Amino acid sequence: MDVFFLMLAPLFATGLLSGFMAGLLGVGGGLIIVPIIASLLVWTGVNTVSPMHAAIATSLAIIVPTSVLSAYTHIKLGNVDFSAVRRLAPFIFIGAMGGGFVADLMDTASLKIIFGILAISLSLSFFYSVVVIRQGLPAQAVTALFGGALGLISALVGIGGGAMIVPLLSSFGWALKRAVGSAAMIGLVVSVPGSLGFVVVGWDAPALPAWSAGYVYLPAALIVAAAAFVTAPMGARLASRMDKDKLRRVFAIFLMVVGSLLIQDGVTAL
Repeated sequence: MDVFFLMLAPLFATGLLSGFMAGLLGVGGGLIIVPIIASLLVWTGVNTVSPMHAAIATSLAIIVPTSVLSAYTHIKLGNVDFSAVRRLAPFIFIGAMGGGFVADLMDTASLKIIFGILAISLSLSFFYSVVVIRQGLPAQAVTALFGGALGLISALVGIGGGAMIVPLLSSFGWALKRAVGSAAMIGLVVSVPGSLGFVVVGWDAPALPAWSAGYVYLPAALIVAAAAFVTAPMGARLASRMDKDKLRRVFAIFLMVVGSLLIQDGVTAL
């Protein structure tokens, strides 16, 4: 219990930061949560065997309630394109369900490298404008491929998928508000099956801390989610009054640094 209290303040601060950035930019919750929780688990000795698995699973569990709030808000504002959600959701769901099972086949070092590569890739995308390729989603087979890949990658690294889904929908002609609103709804399709997958594959995993459901570390999930609920509306209210382009670039630099460190750490551990 003493170790848990040692984690309390950093976890709460993580929730405040991730909620604020998610509300402000529409992305960033899992991208902030995963590396911080993984570091805390190792630093405190709570979980030194599979810290990335636990951090990714816990991040997905946190995204469930925050996605509910975000999706509800966007539905009220009329920002959700349900036709796009219906076409993508089944394939994203299948891909996300497989994320936990694929992650269970990997060690922490490999997951760090994968997360780092994704973080750097997303950071680079923040410096460029989205190019509209066509109006509307492509043929069903291509949409299925996109959806399955997005679901699998999002669940594999513990993010809601907004950082990838928003530019994807924007490149197919959706206005930014509609893309963000639809991505918020799709966040549920990623986080629910993704977190359940990590619960199932981690149920009998060795050396998990007390109060874990599979790989999901429940105390961390509750604290971070509660803090994120406080600051997400604040970030959303400030979004229209701040220079988001500059903030996106600062966040991109943060992702590049974090991604580089994780890759270096993962390669060293291999």
